[in-house]
Amino acid sequence: MRGRSLRGGALATILFAVSGPPVAAAANPSFDCDRAKGEIETLICGDDELAALDVELAKAFAAAMSRAPASEVSLLRQDQSQWRKSRNECRRLDDIRGCTLDAYRKRLSEL
Repeated sequence: MRGRSLRGGALATILFAVSGPPVAAAANPSFDCDRAKGEIETLICGDDELAALDVELAKAFAAAMSRAPASEVSLLRQDQSQWRKSRNECRRLDDIRGCTLDAYRKRLSEL
């Protein structure tokens, strides 16, 4: 019996060495990471907290759109597009991640 568990342990060691440690699940933002555009979206795709904020913001934006009168929908879309551009400017700063976090938190409070 002892020999079996030793062989099983040896097999597990070999499998671990061949396949490596388990890989953490990738972050899942509201957009397709295979089509990430630019440094900020790439950052979001690799960061669980930013990805979660992105999903939260997408939900908040959808809710805001559903509440908005028809006459304000276009303005709301423009505002979101402008916010995205300003979020992407975080790439120019030393603390890219911190700036991106702040941008999401601020936009969530606005919506």
